[in-house]
Amino acid sequence: MSDAPEKKIRDSTATGGEELSKTEIFDILSADRRQEVLQYLHRNDGGADIGELAEHIASLECGCAVSQLDSQQRKRTYVGLYQCHLPKMAKAGVIDYDDDRGRVSLNSRSSRLLRYIYFEEEESVDPESGFFRRLLG
Repeated sequence: MSDAPEKKIRDSTATGGEELSKTEIFDILSADRRQEVLQYLHRNDGGADIGELAEHIASLECGCAVSQLDSQQRKRTYVGLYQCHLPKMAKAGVIDYDDDRGRVSLNSRSSRLLRYIYFEEEESVDPESGFFRRLLG
């Protein structure tokens, strides 16, 4: 492990020239629920209320339709979002979160994380491919 300071990634869309380190980006994206929050908001005009998010994520985790969720499943997911995931994402500045109104929305920094979520390799994973040469070069 290197003692060198961690390289920051400049987010040109961030206000005030703020930066996110790779560690911060990967930490945020390390939880499936946080990834799903970003994807859900992206697919739904950039905003939602926490109840909608909780129902959607609970239905994914339980493998059932929203109409089949019981109150415990909804509550468990809602509490996890409210107490942990959404505050963490808001503190990092990658979403706007109004906990008083229960509203969550994408902001200018969200796009940085969405690029990682939607990343698809278009080239071969062959070590001789241009993808790896560009990555390592």
